[in-house]
Amino acid sequence: MFRPLIRFFLLTLCLFVIRDAYPAEPQVYRLESAPDYKRIQAKVIKKIPLPKWYHEGLFYDGKSIWVANGEKGKIWVVDTVSGDISSVIEPIAGFTEGITKNSSGSYFATDWEEKKIYRARIENNKLIPEWEVSLKPEYPAGVIWAEGRLYVITWRRGMGTKFYLNEMDAEGKLLRSIRISRIEEPAHMAWDGKNLWITSWYSKLVYKVDIDKMKILGSFVSPVSLATGIAWDGKFLWLTGTHGALYQIDVDDPQEGESMEIKVSSTVFKDGEMIPKKYTCDGVEVSPGLSWSGIPREAKSIALISEDPDSPAGIWTHWVVFNIPPGESALQEGVPSTETLPNGARQGVNGSSKIGYDGPCPPSGTHRYYFKVYALDTMLDLKPGITRKALLAAMDGHIIGQGQLMGKYKR
Repeated sequence: MFRPLIRFFLLTLCLFVIRDAYPAEPQVYRLESAPDYKRIQAKVIKKIPLPKWYHEGLFYDGKSIWVANGEKGKIWVVDTVSGDISSVIEPIAGFTEGITKNSSGSYFATDWEEKKIYRARIENNKLIPEWEVSLKPEYPAGVIWAEGRLYVITWRRGMGTKFYLNEMDAEGKLLRSIRISRIEEPAHMAWDGKNLWITSWYSKLVYKVDIDKMKILGSFVSPVSLATGIAWDGKFLWLTGTHGALYQIDVDDPQEGESMEIKVSSTVFKDGEMIPKKYTCDGVEVSPGLSWSGIPREAKSIALISEDPDSPAGIWTHWVVFNIPPGESALQEGVPSTETLPNGARQGVNGSSKIGYDGPCPPSGTHRYYFKVYALDTMLDLKPGITRKALLAAMDGHIIGQGQLMGKYKR
């Protein structure tokens, strides 16, 4: 009769041992926008062309910028004066996302494919792992050492990907997990001695973050589409993007330039509201009236992209317009589906490979539809009928202002 009691006691003891071996996760905090969130002025002061590759995380070693190259790529050490690649470093695994270094001389690198972070040393231009920490099921992107702590951005993919900023100690122990809910697809980070700078791959913005208060203080428009790596050299930020160049950026001189924020509005819905049926595939499917303000004086043209990031097929293009004259401040309702508009603007193809506007038509659930307006420092030498991807590539390095309006629709 005592055997069942003994088994119960042993099972209970085992459960307590397992619970002690796997302590509860730290409390999850949230990173939100500050009440006095501001648009930050930024100016490109140098551009260094890079060979084509993915160009993920950046690291500044006091003289050169290291460029991690993601999938099947190596790490380039770029001389910031000449722009030459002075050496190449072999990564630990096959998909190096980010790299940083602590005050003791240890390097930390994240690998997207392996879902790990490694601490390593350099031997003969090769990263040699000392230990590794699995971050499964999350995918690690950017990593930065700041004030005695290691910060790692991770993506938890699935139905509605979630993003986290994980604070760890030098041994890889998780201290705090911060949910990032106001930055779309955060990628990489820089530390300027006081604040974090976080790039957004999707929105092409760079955010300034007070990590102690867990507040987003402001942002500026990235000069490169699909912004990824970012580094701080003690005075300037360095920035790159997928297949993009390397940019040196001054964000410290409030005397230079104008606000890079463009305010976008519509005559038929407000930001975050539902788009009326008339402008969707369930209605007459005409384009909504849009207007904007805050175009910089030095702008030479305006471009517009409308897209659905919630499409099961990936980002779905709903509208592409470019070379809108900089003096224009609106697109009237019902823009015709012609290659060239009366004001000289040109239209590209939507996700259905047709010229002009393609109204919301979600297969299920509520989708978000972004209307993004870009101010450019040039007119684009492009023919009508280009794709969203081709337009983004052509705008790379020419964006001097940006704004957006988001509407929702559910069938």
